[in-house]
Amino acid sequence: MVKSAASIRQKWELENRPEYSSINGINYGFTQYGWPIIRSEKGIDCSQTWNLLSSRNSELEYLNFERKSTVTSYSYDSCFYQISHGKWVALFYENETIRINGFLTHYEK
Repeated sequence: MVKSAASIRQKWELENRPEYSSINGINYGFTQYGWPIIRSEKGIDCSQTWNLLSSRNSELEYLNFERKSTVTSYSYDSCFYQISHGKWVALFYENETIRINGFLTHYEK
């Protein structure tokens, strides 16, 4: 996910910082620093964000996801993806920059 986000950000720079773009039919915008973001009426579209940033070589699936407002990401919601029992990946935006914490063993609802 980190490599995909960095690749999309680099593409944003090379294409003269467009407001919107798309890959494989997934439309997305950018934070002011060029990190990809997909918004819905409820906040961040966690499902589409996963589809955008997950591996292109093989389909990666998650069991469940939770969208939550957190202190670290006051402008945007955070997405928590359950990969397996007791293992979560957190995706959030801090200071207009995407952050990904992999394989959390504890997620507080």
